[in-house]
Amino acid sequence: MGKSEVLARVATDLERGHTHLAQQRLASLAVNHPDDLDLRLRRAAVYRRVGDWTQAGRWGFLAEDAPEAELAAFERAYPSPVARLGALRLTREPPRGLGPRALDRYLGLAERARAERRVPQDDDSGLLTCFVVTGGLLLVALLLGVGLWTSVAFVLGKVF
Repeated sequence: MGKSEVLARVATDLERGHTHLAQQRLASLAVNHPDDLDLRLRRAAVYRRVGDWTQAGRWGFLAEDAPEAELAAFERAYPSPVARLGALRLTREPPRGLGPRALDRYLGLAERARAERRVPQDDDSGLLTCFVVTGGLLLVALLLGVGLWTSVAFVLGKVF
C-alpha cells in the first residue's frame, strides 16, 4: 500500500475516532520514511489528540512551532541528550526542510549529545575487573594442574 493510501486511511481512522489505528498506520509509514517532516507532524498531532504529550513532543520536536509543554515532556521522559537524539530516529543529520527554530533546536540537541558522549569515565573498574579475571584464571590453572598431577599419580600408582 502506498503512502498516499495509508494517509487516506489515517484520515478516515481519525474521522471515526480510531486514534490507535491511526497511530499504528503512521508508525509503519515512519519506519519507511523516518525523515519525512510531514509524517512526524501528523504523528505528533495524533498523540496530541489523545493527550500523550511526551510522544507529541518527540514527533513534533522538529516542528517550527512545537509547544514548549510537549518539548518539556519529551525532555523529562528522555533526560539524556543522547537518548533524546536516538528517540528521534533520524537517518539524516540534520534533516532537510527544517525551519530556523527547529534547526537551532536540533543542532543544540546534537551538540549536547556529542558533549555527553565525550565525558570521560573516572572509574577504575576496568583495572579492578582485569585483576579479578586474571586471579580467577590463575586459580583455574592451579586447580587444573593439581587435578592433572593427582590423576597422573593415581594412574601411575595403579599401574606400577
